[in-house]
Amino acid sequence: MIYNMKHQIILLGKDITSVYHGIKEFAPDHVHLLCTNETQQVAEPLFPLLPDSIGRTVYRTEPYDGEHVRTVCRKIHQAYPSADFAYNLSEGTKLMAFAAFTIAKEYNVPAFYLTQLGDLVWLDNFEMRPMKSKLDNKEILGLSGNVLTEYQDAKQLSDTDIQASSLIKQFIEQYPKEHTMIQKFFNIFCERDTSRLPASRVFKNGLRFKQRQGSLLIAQENHVLLRLSTPNACMLFFKGRWWETLVAHKVRTWSQRHPNRPEVWQSVIFRTEGNNPRTKNEVDVLLNNQQQLIFIECKSGQVTQNDVYKVDAVRETYGGDISLAVLASYYPVEDNLQEKCKDLQINLFAPTYIEDRIDHLNTLPAWLEKLSNSLQL
Repeated sequence: MIYNMKHQIILLGKDITSVYHGIKEFAPDHVHLLCTNETQQVAEPLFPLLPDSIGRTVYRTEPYDGEHVRTVCRKIHQAYPSADFAYNLSEGTKLMAFAAFTIAKEYNVPAFYLTQLGDLVWLDNFEMRPMKSKLDNKEILGLSGNVLTEYQDAKQLSDTDIQASSLIKQFIEQYPKEHTMIQKFFNIFCERDTSRLPASRVFKNGLRFKQRQGSLLIAQENHVLLRLSTPNACMLFFKGRWWETLVAHKVRTWSQRHPNRPEVWQSVIFRTEGNNPRTKNEVDVLLNNQQQLIFIECKSGQVTQNDVYKVDAVRETYGGDISLAVLASYYPVEDNLQEKCKDLQINLFAPTYIEDRIDHLNTLPAWLEKLSNSLQL
């Protein structure tokens, strides 16, 4: 049996995701990338993700010179007369796509278009079908040129951490003044560094805390208010990771209700250029919803304008145009900051009133479902 090499002719545009996804879907032996001066750099993040076995050739063309596009496509066919061809026309200018499609018809080979919702459309008859392949978080982030340093899969969230985070939440709601006192001490005197925490500290009214090797005890006049024996109790309590953990748990709950089980990551850290300390390189919770990344910033304290801008910057830096940003706040958010979120297209999950914060987190799975459905419209 003679095997015909599979070749894919691809137009390059601003988005590299549909280019990579088309390659992953059909696994060609060789790809031919048609770029312009404006898009010649777009393919650079693509090549490290491709298997070495896939050949690749890049051709320079003009965005509004349809005849030149046709000439380039014809030459590719002539150079590989026995190959099986397919065209990915998801990107490029409309004129480039139309010109390339005429050559696909001339040689009687298929051409397709990929939608942002994960569907493939055959352009000869406009038949649509779901794509068989899926892109994971590493692939999507790699295509945007980002380098992962570390992350935690939410599947590995421990029941111990979830239970400890729930106890911290109950403590904050039951003893808000005591929590504020201890947290202010951490913020001011420990400069928000858990390694600077003393082994114990006594406050007025008999309030005190003791910590050892990460475990935590808070008591008042010999009455235990909170006891956490998990090794990372101090990180959960003082650094606000309790809220991030509970949010990740609820996002995981939403994911597990879906047949495709969307990926959920927690504490995602990226490598920043030059290790610039001003660049926020951590994402609290990352959700892959039908190839569209949702960045969730978790705020256990009061939301400030700076927090809103950070969420927007994280989305733009690591996700790009097709990603979404969510700000999940434990406390209600001021009206002017709610308007700022709308202006920046940040989806806000927060209670309306202070008393609503106790049960509001339970509505997150339904809220996410509504957000997910709105993406499919």
